[in-house]
Amino acid sequence: MRNLEHIISQVRKQTENEDVSDFVGIQDSEFIQYLNDAQHRLQGLILGVHPKVFLAEDIQDVVSGQESYTLPSDTYLDNKVHNVEYSSTGAEDDYYSLEEATLKKRNPGVDGSPSHYIRMSGKILLSPQPTGSGKIRITYAQRVRELDIRLAKVKTAATVSSSGTWTIELDNANLTTNLSSLSQHDYACVVDKEGKSIVKNIPIVSTISTLMTLDAHTVGIDDSSILANHYIVGGKDTTTHGDLPRSVERYLIAYCAWKILKRDSSVDSAEAQNELQGIAQEIVNSYALISDDVQYVPQLTSWDDWSMV
Repeated sequence: MRNLEHIISQVRKQTENEDVSDFVGIQDSEFIQYLNDAQHRLQGLILGVHPKVFLAEDIQDVVSGQESYTLPSDTYLDNKVHNVEYSSTGAEDDYYSLEEATLKKRNPGVDGSPSHYIRMSGKILLSPQPTGSGKIRITYAQRVRELDIRLAKVKTAATVSSSGTWTIELDNANLTTNLSSLSQHDYACVVDKEGKSIVKNIPIVSTISTLMTLDAHTVGIDDSSILANHYIVGGKDTTTHGDLPRSVERYLIAYCAWKILKRDSSVDSAEAQNELQGIAQEIVNSYALISDDVQYVPQLTSWDDWSMV
């Protein structure tokens, strides 16, 4: 998708809301809210019909005797897990799939090689809990990142600290730091000019026009170095460019325009709603899995089969 600022500009033109200032017109924050609502609604419609879209993987270290592991922060609805695998060595060849179970199969305090996993409030529980170290590989439906405009620009490279507060120097000369918007967020993300995540979900301590103070943060395996000309956006799992493809952008524009027209009590809102529904259905249908390849009968190997080897 394009930079969110370009999409907001398009919606403003479409709804004749281009005149805006601090005290006149509809503020960007309202457009941002509607565009985020649009992409979350669309993702929900797609997943309701095609549940295997938006899959991602997360690998976590297993701790001996530890039953509970937190799902990634971007797991859709904090529970959309498709598969969990366990490897006692962490080697790719040693992973085997765990069977999903209910809380009635929970065995707290019982150690062994995990054979089942249980979903519970943004976590998964291994049953039995592992006797040693290893890895779990979680395949889950990934929630699309929140959208935000660029709120500040990084002036010089910064090093993330995991043990105390640290700072990012801001280039207020080339992009005016949006202090009012940053003050509404407890977390920030750093992205590059195309919206790629550099460092995610950093706790904010304070911000002035030229300096941002952040709390201790442990970088993940996918994080990169914060460099000059990177951008700051507000919130958790946030970007300036959406994760949905460019062909889906038209739905976000149509949805946001419909909400703005309704807000303005425009007679055009009913027509916009009909158009919106047609676009949504077309996009959902386009996500259907179509394959011309030969489809074979699945061969499933359970954990019990592995245990007999």
